[in-house]
Amino acid sequence: MASSAGVRRTNSSYFEGAPKQQYPTSASDYVVHEEIGRGVSAKVYRAECLPLGETVAVKMLDLEDQDPGHLEEIRREVASMSMVSHPNLVISHCSFVEGQYLWVVMPFLSGGSALNIMKWSHPKGLDEVSIATILKEVLKALDYFHRNGNIHRDIKAGNILIDNNGAVKIGDFGVSAASWGSGAKPHSTFVGTPCWMAPEVMEQVTGYDSSADIWSLGITVLELCHGHAPFAKYPPMKVLLMTLQNPPPQLEAEQAESGHHFSRALRDFVSVCLQKDPKRRPTAAKQVGRVDGASSSCGVGGSGTPATVRGGGRSTVAPASSRRRALSA
Repeated sequence: MASSAGVRRTNSSYFEGAPKQQYPTSASDYVVHEEIGRGVSAKVYRAECLPLGETVAVKMLDLEDQDPGHLEEIRREVASMSMVSHPNLVISHCSFVEGQYLWVVMPFLSGGSALNIMKWSHPKGLDEVSIATILKEVLKALDYFHRNGNIHRDIKAGNILIDNNGAVKIGDFGVSAASWGSGAKPHSTFVGTPCWMAPEVMEQVTGYDSSADIWSLGITVLELCHGHAPFAKYPPMKVLLMTLQNPPPQLEAEQAESGHHFSRALRDFVSVCLQKDPKRRPTAAKQVGRVDGASSSCGVGGSGTPATVRGGGRSTVAPASSRRRALSA
C-alpha cells in the first residue's frame, strides 16, 4: 500500500491534549485473542499490548482483498481516527501495515454498542433517562466533529459504543467526510446506511453538510426508543422512497409495546432533527442545550457524568458473547 508509511503516525502529534502514550507499531508486540466484531471490510479483535500490559481492540483489514476505490475510504478512516481528540470519540492509538494487513489499534470498549445492549436486554428500546444520557455525550462528539469541518455520515446505535465505565463514544469513521481544517463544504457522495440517511444525501442534488448527521441522530433517537430504526423491515430501495416521499417519522408519547412514556422535550428534539429542509435543522451545539433541559427533568447528571444504560435498577453491560459487533468495522 503506497501510503503505508503515512498510517504509522500515532495521533499524539495532531492536537494539543491528544494521548501522549506511544503504542508499538509491530504485530509481534500484540497477542490477538477472540474476534469481537466484523463488517464488510474488516474484523476487530480483542488483543493484549505486551509492552504496555493493556487490553486493546485491533481492527484488521486485508488490503489485498479491497477494491482500489475502497483504499481511499480506508485511508480516510485512519486519518479521521488519528486526528480526533475528544473524550466522546473513539481514537486510534496507532496504525501500521503488517504483511497484507492494515492494523488499527484502538481502545477496547467492553460495554459494546448501544445496538447490542438493546438486543441483549432491551429489545423494545431504552427508557428516556438512558436515551438522554447517551444523547448528551453523542452531541458533544458531533459538535466537536462538525466544528472541525467534518461529517460522520453514519450515526446510528451500532456506532455508539460504551466503555467499562459507561462512557459513551462514537466510532466507525469509515464513511466520514474527512476535511479537517478545510471548512464546511457541501458533499455529494452517496454514503451511509439507508434507514438513517438524510433526504438530501439520497437525492444528491444540492449536496449536503453536517446537518445530515443531525437527521441521522433524530433517526437514532427513534431507534433507541423503539429498539429498531423506522422502516428497518423494508429493503433499501423502499426505505429510500419512503424517506423521500413520506412525512418524517415522529416519536409518540406513549409506547404501548414497551410501556415507555416519552416527554414533550424528547419528542420535540426528534421533530427538529427530522426536518426535510436541512437549513431548518439545529446544530449539534444547539441540541446539546435542548438535551440539557430535557435531561434535568429526567434526573440525568451534569457534564462529565459517566453514562450507563440502566434497566431494572442496574447498569446493563452486554457479556462478551453478546458483543459480536461491539466495534463495528
